[in-house]
Amino acid sequence: MRKALALSLVAVFCLAVAAYAGDTMEGKKVEGTVSKVDMAAKTLVVKAADGTETTVYWNDSTKLEGGELKEGQTVHIKASEKDGKMWASWVHVGEMKKM
Repeated sequence: MRKALALSLVAVFCLAVAAYAGDTMEGKKVEGTVSKVDMAAKTLVVKAADGTETTVYWNDSTKLEGGELKEGQTVHIKASEKDGKMWASWVHVGEMKKM
């Protein structure tokens, strides 16, 4: 009985650590159409297919591929959440090529 309890506690602990790591690791994806760009503030608003809008911030280390970042463009973004803001590490402008 004690062995089963100990194994259950270890399993719960492992699941909790995995869930926490998943939330803090880079890799959240944001896809949609750019509805607003503010180059001075380094922000863009992306409208997803379901209508939700997400404000994404970028900095000098953000990689930009595919073309000019402007309203109406389709974007695919890899980002992580920090201090309540979504920070992009990679932005691809335009349609993604399938391999």
